[in-house]
Amino acid sequence: MNPFPREQKSPLSITLTIGGSLFLVFGLLLAFTNPNQKKYELFATEQLITYAKENICNATSNNLEQVIKSQVCNLMIDTGKSQVPTLIGKTTQRRNYLLLSIYETNLYLYNFTTIGLLNQFYVIGFEKVYQE
Repeated sequence: MNPFPREQKSPLSITLTIGGSLFLVFGLLLAFTNPNQKKYELFATEQLITYAKENICNATSNNLEQVIKSQVCNLMIDTGKSQVPTLIGKTTQRRNYLLLSIYETNLYLYNFTTIGLLNQFYVIGFEKVYQE
């Protein structure tokens, strides 16, 4: 016979304990997988080069002038590729919220807003500042 009565835990306290533990684990997961500025610069460089080649350097017709402009544009991008991370680093503001980061990049004619979360990046805003 046990002189101390066994304490019964209520379903609410069990639920709160499990929920709190999951919340803590998920918070730690987010904190440890919050990507840094260097990873963002690599991501943004890749995205910017892809965007430029697909949208800016594309020839709009098959005439010789358009084809040459397209080739020169692609050559310029390939030549200056190593300088793009530096440019992005200088024009990006990072707001670190421990669990995630928000990156705002202002590249003269374009503004990008990106969220870094779980070692991934999600572009949530894209604005073309200058309209032709």
